[in-house]
Amino acid sequence: MADSIVPILLITLTIVLIVILFIVVSYILLRLRFLESQRSEDNLSVNGAEPKQSKGGSLSGFRGKAIWDALENPGKHPGIIDQLKSRYAFVLARHIEQVIDQGQLDRQRNREAVPESSAPVGGLRGEVESWLPQSYVQRFYRVGSQSLTATEEELAELRSEVRGLVNEVLNRLGMTDEGRGIGQLITSHTLDFTSQARGEEYDDSGADENGQDESHRT
Repeated sequence: MADSIVPILLITLTIVLIVILFIVVSYILLRLRFLESQRSEDNLSVNGAEPKQSKGGSLSGFRGKAIWDALENPGKHPGIIDQLKSRYAFVLARHIEQVIDQGQLDRQRNREAVPESSAPVGGLRGEVESWLPQSYVQRFYRVGSQSLTATEEELAELRSEVRGLVNEVLNRLGMTDEGRGIGQLITSHTLDFTSQARGEEYDDSGADENGQDESHRT
């Protein structure tokens, strides 16, 4: 009887030790991350700069450029990368739309102020800090600015450019499946919407002129 209990005790003890070891390692990793973030803030203070304020919440534990880096290097976070991709598709689309909208708005105000790479974006579960390389931000911003005065032929070229850029971003992040269709969604919410609004304005002005002509005739 005693001989049969010994292996059970050894197995139980081994499992307990493994659990304890896992807890200790997890605590050490969390502690190291905390210390690294504190050290970064301290370095900014020493250099006379204030640490940047967060511009939104996190997504699956990642925020801002960390989201982009995780998606470009999926092997480092295999356990959550699929969830991150599915949740970031909507945020990415909204971020690009915001940049294009800003370009249109600034063109209306006769000014130019290219947004920063990081921006708070409203997500399905609250606001998220998103990040885009500045090269993409500048190109999407330029498209928005040019769209206000573009002809229909030029608008078609801008739509094609936006969808090409979106596909380029999705390929870089390995999100072609999760982001399928967002290029068309983005252009419909920005360039197509502007084109339709401009067409309605022309239609209304034409109706007013017709109305005035009729009044003059009477």
